[in-house]
Amino acid sequence: METSIEWINYFLWAYGMFFALIALFGFSLQRNKERGYSEGEKISADEVTLLIPFRNESKNLPALLESISKLSLFPAEIIFINDHSEDDSVNLIQVSMEGLPIKIIHACEGNSGKKNAIREGAVLVETEFTLTWDADVVVDENYFKVLERLSKADMYVLPAIFSSKSFQQHLFTFDVVVANAVNTGLAGWRRPIFASGANLLYRSRKFEELDSIDKHAHISSGDDTFLLRDFTKNKAKVRLSTEPQLAITTSAPTTIKAYFSQRLRWVSKTNALGDWLNTFIAVKQLVLMIAFVTLLIWTLLQGFWFGLIYLIACKTMTDFLVFSAYFKQIKRSGLLLMLPFAEIWFPIYSIVLAAIIPLYRPKWKGRTIVSS
Repeated sequence: METSIEWINYFLWAYGMFFALIALFGFSLQRNKERGYSEGEKISADEVTLLIPFRNESKNLPALLESISKLSLFPAEIIFINDHSEDDSVNLIQVSMEGLPIKIIHACEGNSGKKNAIREGAVLVETEFTLTWDADVVVDENYFKVLERLSKADMYVLPAIFSSKSFQQHLFTFDVVVANAVNTGLAGWRRPIFASGANLLYRSRKFEELDSIDKHAHISSGDDTFLLRDFTKNKAKVRLSTEPQLAITTSAPTTIKAYFSQRLRWVSKTNALGDWLNTFIAVKQLVLMIAFVTLLIWTLLQGFWFGLIYLIACKTMTDFLVFSAYFKQIKRSGLLLMLPFAEIWFPIYSIVLAAIIPLYRPKWKGRTIVSS
């Protein structure tokens, strides 16, 4: 049994050091960076065009449209791009947004998907900056006032947060917050490795200059992460913000099928990116997860209950210490109560995900997602 405890301690030391350096110390470095974001020439809301692609979003649009109507400050223009919707989405926007600086355009026949929708909207952008949101989000009424506190950069990776109400949704949200905590820590050390097109700001001119759509047009998803790669690869000034008032909020998946479908779409982007840092972090996390699962199985087979409890309890405490600062920053500290459940769920989720990803072809808005 002493040997088992020794191996558990090796794992806990390696796991704790890795995530403490990235998610805890890196987060501290990132917060220090953000204190300097107010220095220099500021972004102006009247130099921002907001692009919102949508397809069959009649259930989600009312919340977004209400959120937009309550904004205390508006961008220069809001362009909704209709990606061949078959529901009442267009009429909802027209009725709700009357009198506001909006425009609705329709994707050309033969052009489908979010990537093409964004680019059809981009042709009409005349402002210095472009901001993209998804159609199923809500924002703080002071979003653009807070945005104007930021100094200019080529890209801002802005916060995207899941809202959750049920136990299941809380569990489905937890891994996203942890991933964002790691991404924030990496931004503190070096640079972010992923972004969300649900809340992404960039210079319009830089987009035209660096966009490599011709190299990944055949891949259905991942426009946001590919664009981040284009910017970082070309040494553009990319910043990440954790400011809560700049966050968009969207609902967490409500079913296990929707949850796995969403995660499979996200994971499928990684293989095609060719980003060494992204790949390194993914492999490191996978190795640590395999080690954790192996130790769980080992202690169970030996009937070494003290070791099992010791392993789970110490990992839970480590995760709490490492990630709590980020959870607090985005005002989701309550989710930390899910930690004991997440410690058991994540190994199961990771194994199932790894098993089905070679076989499963996720669909989104009635379309099959092409990932390679």
